[in-house]
Amino acid sequence: MIQIRSMMYFITLMIYAGGSLADTFVAHCGFSDTPDKAPVQLSQCTFAQQQGHVTVKLSDGSQIDLAPIGDRPGNYTDGEGKAAYRRGGLGDSGIKFKLADTTLVVYWRIDKWSCDKVEMAGPDGCALSYGTLEFQVSATDSGSLNRLQIESQGLSVVEGKFDSEIDGSAYLVELADLDANGWPELYIYVSSAGSGSYGSLVAYAVNNGKSMTPIYLPPMGAEVSVGYQGHDEFAVVENRLARRFPVYLPGDINAQPSGGMRQLQYALIAGEAGWQLMVDRVVEF
Repeated sequence: MIQIRSMMYFITLMIYAGGSLADTFVAHCGFSDTPDKAPVQLSQCTFAQQQGHVTVKLSDGSQIDLAPIGDRPGNYTDGEGKAAYRRGGLGDSGIKFKLADTTLVVYWRIDKWSCDKVEMAGPDGCALSYGTLEFQVSATDSGSLNRLQIESQGLSVVEGKFDSEIDGSAYLVELADLDANGWPELYIYVSSAGSGSYGSLVAYAVNNGKSMTPIYLPPMGAEVSVGYQGHDEFAVVENRLARRFPVYLPGDINAQPSGGMRQLQYALIAGEAGWQLMVDRVVEF
């Protein structure tokens, strides 16, 4: 954490000094009515500065470009030629820009969005954070059946607290915002014991910062499950949840699948009965 904060301090120093940052990095962005108010919602964004020019790309695909005015630090014009100003108040945790009709708030990404099985099985579990929300995830790793515990802080109505038995070991937990609504989802990937290593998913969505509810992953359909014999892995890839597994042809032994790889890409959908992951693309390679 000290190294991360030192890096963010360097970024802030470069911005205030008008330095050049060629690389784009991930941040959290939101908007507020006035510079003294915090944003109601945050979403993932990217931030870049080069030769004093600031570019912020938002999760909805829009972009904010700020060009410096002469040699006056902190003074800009936006893409429409309107005046914009850099504001302080966030220290080394972020930066604010007063735009024509709103204030853009950028928080450097110092949040923790993933943990592996070693961290989850540790004595204190894994602590994840997303803006003002915090999640504590613990998972035992002592046999074929294990215990998964999730606790949240920062929800405005009902704090999430879940305790369940999982068939296998949780090998990774990730925070993501697949539907780009400004609120995260929690994805825990589980691999069963034994030679099959069948994958399963435990997932929850944050509902407008108020509560958490489960995300349903339907069974694979007959067409996409042909040749499936486990060994699947999950991962967040941009705004989709990917599930990849080897394809077994008739006669293949467990250790030697010969049918290549198949990847299912799931979109997060708000259904009538709750959140669901639906396949919207199948890739074979």
